[in-house]
Amino acid sequence: MNALPTRAGVALQYIGVVALLIAGLQPVILGGLAGAGRLTVPQIGVAATAELLALGLACGIAAALLKPSAMRIKLAAACVGHALCNLGSLWVSGGELIALRSLTGVFCGIMLWATIGMIARSTHPERQAGIFVTVQTLAQLLLAAVLPRTVMVEGGVNAALACLAAISLTAAVAAVWAPPALRPLPKAETAGGGSLTPLAWAGLAAVFLYMAFIVAIWVYLEPLALRVGLTPAQAQGAVAAALAMQVLGGAAATFLGGRLSPPAVLVGAGLINLGLLAGLAASPTATVFMALVAAFGFLWLFVLPFHTALLIRIDPTRHAAMQLGAAQLLGSSAGPLAASLLVGDSDVAGAMRLAGVCLVLALGLIVVVEARLRRIGKALPAA
Repeated sequence: MNALPTRAGVALQYIGVVALLIAGLQPVILGGLAGAGRLTVPQIGVAATAELLALGLACGIAAALLKPSAMRIKLAAACVGHALCNLGSLWVSGGELIALRSLTGVFCGIMLWATIGMIARSTHPERQAGIFVTVQTLAQLLLAAVLPRTVMVEGGVNAALACLAAISLTAAVAAVWAPPALRPLPKAETAGGGSLTPLAWAGLAAVFLYMAFIVAIWVYLEPLALRVGLTPAQAQGAVAAALAMQVLGGAAATFLGGRLSPPAVLVGAGLINLGLLAGLAASPTATVFMALVAAFGFLWLFVLPFHTALLIRIDPTRHAAMQLGAAQLLGSSAGPLAASLLVGDSDVAGAMRLAGVCLVLALGLIVVVEARLRRIGKALPAA
């Protein structure tokens, strides 16, 4: 696989970052819509889940059905559609708003499909993925900090939506520098030539479960902090520490990605995460809680590029890697949704138990897949 020219690669990275901005801005945007009386509190969860599910499904369907040709036209159309949906969100509420946010997720999925296609085809996919998740997190942090303190002070949530629409239009401009087409992937090694192997599906399931674990913990982090006796200010400090460590984790993965074995990293990080989970459940002091959460944040972004590397290890044709975005986003949606069925009004222990089960299952799948690869002689030598 050849690397894309720098300008084309940067354009696709930027478009993908814009596509995923909403993942970090949902508390700001949806909270603002609820404050304006355009969504009820229960509808916040529905809208958040619907948009991310639509994003993940659209990314997966695009990877399966769209040809990587006429990329500039497809991306420009998706970016403009994304901008129009954000503008359309200025005037609707309730069910109409949820439907429109779902359509927004569809356009985001097509934008993300192109970025994942570039990463999957690159010479060093772990590094490209590391750059992507790091820049994505920084962009989300910046806008989440700036929007409520600037444009939303005077213009409210509509000003934030208009800002997102403007950013989407800059992504449409960036599509001019995208490559006209991406190199076709090799034929899949299955009887039908286009289906994923059972091992590839197992790898995608492991990614799904890994992300379900991460986000099931993340969305309940503040009530978990209050449960162990932290003050609201300390809980917010723990979240801030985790976000800062995410950036460091992504940067570390960017530099180390090509030197480490993906299964070893994912299993090792998973075992550490199990220890962190046990520590969080053991009523730690405020200082220990913040340290555990900071480590959790670091490992979150550190492991993401190794999801890409794992899927390429399983399926060198890189068809499985093209479904990475769908697996990650669907897992990120399913984890909190399932956890919400298990938590009580003041007890989030059910979310932690579910997260632990998801992580153990993910690690089990990774171990089984790696053992199978070694048996059939497909495993690559550890870096």
